[in-house]
Amino acid sequence: MICCVRTPHPSLVAAWLKAPVLRGRSLVIGGLAHERASVTTASAEARAQGVVEGMSLNQAQQFSPDAIFQPVDEEATARVRQSLLSTLHHFTPDVAAGEDPGCAFLKLDRLTLRWPDRSPLLAAISHAIDAVIRVTPTLGVASSMFVSKLAADHATVGVPVIVEPEKTRAYLARYPIDVLPLDDDLREYLELLGLRTIGRLQTISRHAFRRQFGVKALDIYDLGQGNDRRRLRPFRPPVRIEASEPLEPPVDNTEALQFIARALAERVSASLLAEGLGTRMVRITLTQESASPLPIEVRFAYPMTTVGELFDGIRPRLLAASIVAPLERITLCAGRLEAAYVRQPGLLIRRDGFKESIADAVARLQEEYGPSLVQRAEVHADAAPLVDHRILWKPA
Repeated sequence: MICCVRTPHPSLVAAWLKAPVLRGRSLVIGGLAHERASVTTASAEARAQGVVEGMSLNQAQQFSPDAIFQPVDEEATARVRQSLLSTLHHFTPDVAAGEDPGCAFLKLDRLTLRWPDRSPLLAAISHAIDAVIRVTPTLGVASSMFVSKLAADHATVGVPVIVEPEKTRAYLARYPIDVLPLDDDLREYLELLGLRTIGRLQTISRHAFRRQFGVKALDIYDLGQGNDRRRLRPFRPPVRIEASEPLEPPVDNTEALQFIARALAERVSASLLAEGLGTRMVRITLTQESASPLPIEVRFAYPMTTVGELFDGIRPRLLAASIVAPLERITLCAGRLEAAYVRQPGLLIRRDGFKESIADAVARLQEEYGPSLVQRAEVHADAAPLVDHRILWKPA
């Protein structure tokens, strides 16, 4: 099951956090009233007076003359969105940001053992978000992202809407087709055919719908049946992996510097392993006594994690560094972080002993021995359980 967490627009929440007195008042976010811009979002009080997103600010002022107009605080908005996602990430790593700025999703599958009853879990999620951004969200739980968002949109604060899988079609049937992501042409065509609700849409067979509207429209049909093929794109909270060591007394010995750098590489490697990450770049900062800091960048062809891999790249750059004064501090910071993956280093060693990337190794083997030597295996899980049927070999 997937839970959709719905909050007001993050820029609106950011304005409330900065000035709590604005809560309960007509507030329009997007710019000052005299500016030639459009409404990014508005409070419930402003919406009640007719203000909607995308409306010009001048028009919004005509609908709500007493409203307070503010520009979007991009940094504060980003912090609110980040806080929402990070809070949900404490419950489960299966968290994703929705296309709507005030929407996030999390899969509840991993939480079943700890929270066999959903009610306490949903209450805990709601309380955690309220503690961080001072807003109580609405929650919707269903078997897909589309249905859970629809449920959250129609839920009320403190009362989650839960749609069990077997009740999905019946739940969707009552809604108008406007809740589906329709383009204007398809909406007009459906209305001409009298298909104004999802319930009416569900009465048509998939084959008939495809014949009438084409393959591209099948995604709309599937959503109307409660089938959403979109995948969660997991959110990963920002991680800063850095290790630093003051040097007292200052060091001007290259061997001692290498020894300290390896110790820092061990700390960086441990942090990378703990997060399941690899780094494609390490920034080294050498703070010199009575001289400008010396920055050094070490880049890797693929994400590195282990101490040996990191230090093999760091060591030659330290030896080649133009150090003009004793060093007071050395800092290692891992950048360009990516998910770590397992490699087969033995396959990447050339005759001259140098290593190369997998793509380079494949290209070299094809060049030396012909393209037919290197092939890619494609597994068909639904094929007959015979090797010739289950695994197909294709040119790499």
